[in-house]
Amino acid sequence: MLRILSLLSVLTLAGCATGMYNEPDAGDAAKLSVDNQLSVAAKGDGGGGWQMPTSSSAKAEIFKVDGDRISEQGGVESVFIDAGERSVEVFADQGGILRFGKFRHTFEEKGIYQVRVKPSPGNKGDYTLELVKASAPDDVLVSKNF
Repeated sequence: MLRILSLLSVLTLAGCATGMYNEPDAGDAAKLSVDNQLSVAAKGDGGGGWQMPTSSSAKAEIFKVDGDRISEQGGVESVFIDAGERSVEVFADQGGILRFGKFRHTFEEKGIYQVRVKPSPGNKGDYTLELVKASAPDDVLVSKNF
């Protein structure tokens, strides 16, 4: 019985652990950065009244690449990633409404990409992410609500 409990404990801990992301050199890697458009919306609210003290800054950052955490403390605003199909997870927090969004895309070598994070139209508390190439910001490659 003790062996079974020990084995279950090890399996549980192994399932919770995620690796840390090893960022490649800038050489042929693609660059991905966050265009945080949450603070723009927060400034234009115009609604008075009390707000939570932590709601003064709206954050949007890259959290994971291929399941590996970027940073031990939150996320980052830009990161280099290897070319090819990658899974990217971002988080957004505006006024205590924390959400995580994940998308997949095949990144090109030396490509420069931005993931725009903004409030989702019509759904209070939801966000929209849009992946674009920096050279063609009107051409949305991936769009997802989270």
